[in-house]
Amino acid sequence: MPELPEVESICRMLRARIVGRTVSAVNVSLPRIIRRGRLSDIVGFKIERVFRRGKFICFNLSGGLMMFAHLRMTGTFLWRDDLTERPSHLRAEVEFGDHCLFYRDIRTLGGIWVAKDGFTPWKRLGIDPFDAGFSARELQSRFQGRRIAVKQALLDQSIVAGIGNIYASEALFEAGIHPARTAGSLGLQELKRLRNAMIDILSAAVESGGTTFRDFRLSDGRDGAFQDFLKIYAKEGEPCPGCSGLIKRLVQGGRSTYYCPGCQH
Repeated sequence: MPELPEVESICRMLRARIVGRTVSAVNVSLPRIIRRGRLSDIVGFKIERVFRRGKFICFNLSGGLMMFAHLRMTGTFLWRDDLTERPSHLRAEVEFGDHCLFYRDIRTLGGIWVAKDGFTPWKRLGIDPFDAGFSARELQSRFQGRRIAVKQALLDQSIVAGIGNIYASEALFEAGIHPARTAGSLGLQELKRLRNAMIDILSAAVESGGTTFRDFRLSDGRDGAFQDFLKIYAKEGEPCPGCSGLIKRLVQGGRSTYYCPGCQH
């Protein structure tokens, strides 16, 4: 957390609020949150574009500047019209006159990068599920010959960018694929089901503002709402919505995976 839907939801909110505004001041409460450059370098420059790449929030500024943010486990951006209304666990601030964008991060695992000249904070990112080229055949080419479990393949950001633990479990359940199957063993029809399940679930999650279990908040401070629509994640021991068998949990790569033995093969 946050995963693609949460990051995309924040991007959409920020896009509506800060594009076209000029940064008037900044403040950094926790210097190590700035992973590259100086946040003060963006003062006086206009936000021209806000977009998402995988789980990264990307800001295009005038003058060729770029700012990137990765929220990790507990980060978020909060927009406030009242500068005296300061959130807890505040790590950095970007002011736009009488308005402010606060970066809040409880566990301080996230980061902000400021750079230019083509720098990106990622070494390699895979295809985004919302890219036009995301197809079953594209998945097949990326999974070909891979002996790791398909759940682990989905979490590998160099294969598919943006997917995390919640939505990987949900998509595999919807597609009827056991999470321990090796990625390279999946046939084209199975990959079509998986691809369609990923698109449907991620799209619905974005429209709901993402999933909030504990710390995630949208930029206006509201919780996401997709937790009310999850079918299998964090429901160990509960009846499966497909067959009424019991949902089980297994640990893969140190992460919990939820699945139904009766529905997923």
